[in-house]
Amino acid sequence: MELAAVKALAGVILAAIVSIAGVLAGAWWAPFVAGLAVGFVQPRARFAVPAGAIVGLIAWALPLAALQVQYGAGSAASSLAAIMGFGHQGAIPIVLTCAVGLLLGLTGAWLGSALRFPLSPQGRGSGSNQ
Repeated sequence: MELAAVKALAGVILAAIVSIAGVLAGAWWAPFVAGLAVGFVQPRARFAVPAGAIVGLIAWALPLAALQVQYGAGSAASSLAAIMGFGHQGAIPIVLTCAVGLLLGLTGAWLGSALRFPLSPQGRGSGSNQ
């Protein structure tokens, strides 16, 4: 792998670790902040936005999977599905919960990528075209 690809992968892994730690600490919005950082640091939005989405998905899915392994979340998910009107299909609340994490990471990375150009020194109009 090239050095730039290794740096990008290391940044995504670091963002995932920070995001998971934030979610475990109770900061449910941590994938948004991690995605924002990935989007701002990564120069290619084509890579940053999917990477932010994956970070958000992992940050919400791993603690949910650990909860399932440790305590068994099936009955709670089934009850929540019944309250939502989906019968006792416990997979639906799990999928929707993971989708929230995915969307948090995706929107953070998108915003970071969108803010990268106006906030960078090249995007402020350094006087070369004035």
